[in-house]
Amino acid sequence: MTEEEVLLEIKRLGINGEGIGFYRRLAVFVEDAIPKEVHRIHLTPTSEKMIVTESLERVKTSPMRINASCPYYHHCGGCNTAHIRYEAMLEWKRDILIECLARYTTLRYRQFEIRKTIPSVSPIGYRNRSQLGVRKKESGRLTCFMLKKNSNLPVDIDTCLVQHPKLNEVNQKILKLADELQISPYVSKLQKGILRYLILRMNAKEQVLVCLVCGEKSPKISLLAEKVSHIPGVVGVYESWNPSKKRDEFFGEEMHLLYGDPYVVEKIGKISYRLYPDTFFQLNTAQAQVMYDVILKACKLSRKEVVLDAYCGVGSIGLYLASMAKEVIGIEYHSSSVEAANQNKEINHIRNAKFLQGDVVSLLPKMIKEGKKFDVIVFDPPRTGLGKELIQTVLSAKIPRLVYASCNPATLAKDLELLSKEYQVKYITPIDMFPQTALVEAVCSLVLKKEDQ
Repeated sequence: MTEEEVLLEIKRLGINGEGIGFYRRLAVFVEDAIPKEVHRIHLTPTSEKMIVTESLERVKTSPMRINASCPYYHHCGGCNTAHIRYEAMLEWKRDILIECLARYTTLRYRQFEIRKTIPSVSPIGYRNRSQLGVRKKESGRLTCFMLKKNSNLPVDIDTCLVQHPKLNEVNQKILKLADELQISPYVSKLQKGILRYLILRMNAKEQVLVCLVCGEKSPKISLLAEKVSHIPGVVGVYESWNPSKKRDEFFGEEMHLLYGDPYVVEKIGKISYRLYPDTFFQLNTAQAQVMYDVILKACKLSRKEVVLDAYCGVGSIGLYLASMAKEVIGIEYHSSSVEAANQNKEINHIRNAKFLQGDVVSLLPKMIKEGKKFDVIVFDPPRTGLGKELIQTVLSAKIPRLVYASCNPATLAKDLELLSKEYQVKYITPIDMFPQTALVEAVCSLVLKKEDQ
């Protein structure tokens, strides 16, 4: 292959929102390109089967392209599909799932139902949590920022369209108060400064928890926290000290409640959950109930079944299923999440659920060996998927029904290929939990194959 400029027709969308075309059997990934467009691109010699490049010119524009309404969209790395009509993006999210099944499995996916993507209740303003860095503008005023995609360059942000407007409002008021107190921002390169991150969590009642993450300890933070506690909607203010050099670690080892309530209570359906600043919980609350209803329906419960909620977190799915099950057992690796799950069980007066701390990979085979029988397993694993060892345990145990909630269509497909030795896929329901991004959640229903299959 020689160095050249070519016209490339975009055939489909990639899992990171890039356009994909093909040139002489080479898969070409093009940023800011969407299906049914033609782009002029520059190709350099490569021995790989794929190449990532940028568009030099958009020669033909798709009717599905729109102007992103966010002023930071082409700089900030938070969203990657805001330039695509929402209705088209829903179809393409389903297509991303189908493409992963075709690429990573031998399943005859046309023999089971892949449903239409369920749209988000709201395509903007849906995030119930804000997590932004703090720095100083050229004007000297403090601002929130995110990092530009694939770089360490900050992008100043006054308002984020996918965050709930209340969070944007509170962030700006905190910055103004910090300016008035002359609180310096933390500068990573110098490892100096006070205010490093603003982390906010909100429930459906618009009650907000604030965590002021600091690089240096300062008495000014107590003054700031007192003022922040008077912002309308703020019910609790924490401080966390984090001098770590790592940019991907937001909270420090300790959090201290300085003012107000230690948690907010969120409701999904009839179930209440206590949420702290660092609680792992669905970011799109309204859509979480949609997903949980899809999971509940897939479980086909009749109050006679024993359900295992693997990777149970704070018990959000297991507790949602409990009223329709005989018993729910949750397994979670992080002890703080298990503690929160048990708290949530108590405040909801649920007596048929229990939560165990441990690694599901080692704990599940032990439970099965001791004679514990499950009728349904619900999986909601991290993006890395289930892993071969856990899948082998499930295949050997022959649990009648599996419900797999996935946040990564590639690992879902790879896991389904292994599970298909003993299980039949009934249907997959894609769900849009994160509008303006290419991320797609999916709930898959599987049943144990009959012996003659």
